[in-house]
Amino acid sequence: MVTRILALAPVLVLTVSAAAAAAGSVDYNGDGLVSKEEFRNEVARTAGLADKNKNGFIDAGEFQLSADQRTDFDSNGDGKVSVEEFQSGQMKGFALLDKNNDGSLDADEMKGGN
Repeated sequence: MVTRILALAPVLVLTVSAAAAAAGSVDYNGDGLVSKEEFRNEVARTAGLADKNKNGFIDAGEFQLSADQRTDFDSNGDGKVSVEEFQSGQMKGFALLDKNNDGSLDADEMKGGN
């Protein structure tokens, strides 16, 4: 499920099975790579779906995040995870996975390889 797969904080790493599933569901153009744009679009879609009451925050009852993930995403320390903080944290996760800094994730990067 994409919403669960993308729930990574800046200090977390995707598991191999989750990464493989994410690659298949986010690679919209089918080129075998997940571009930064494809990832960003999926993150925005996921954040919008997660904010069920449309108050601008990912509340505890709306989206399953661990306490550590909530802390990691809450960049301003106000005790809440805004949609913007969620998206920013996801993009930091993308940067961590993009080992060769080419702006896309290949199969090895999605598996956590070099």
